[in-house]
Amino acid sequence: MPSFRASVAITALRAGADPSAAQQAAQAAVARTCHVEDAFVDVEPLRSGGLPRVTIRFVVPWTNDADEDAAARRVGKDLAAGVGQVAGWRDLRVFRRLKGRWLLLDGA
Repeated sequence: MPSFRASVAITALRAGADPSAAQQAAQAAVARTCHVEDAFVDVEPLRSGGLPRVTIRFVVPWTNDADEDAAARRVGKDLAAGVGQVAGWRDLRVFRRLKGRWLLLDGA
């Protein structure tokens, strides 16, 4: 099945939210419609003044590239909505795995 990942930069947690809440919310939102392969928070951007990113890797059913990409974009929006319940976010990115590389999808 085609593999994708979606991520958002976390700008701030909502009052009272646990630091792990953003990842948990993102993972739960994606798991409603897709199989989740991996989930993590990347803190490396903090070293250069950036924001941490919640990233979820998931698969969508095989159809054709256009429909798979459209489904992945919808999942990315679901991820962002889930994170938005517990944290501020920006910069939604959705990538498709193709021949060992992650390709950024336009219009995510």
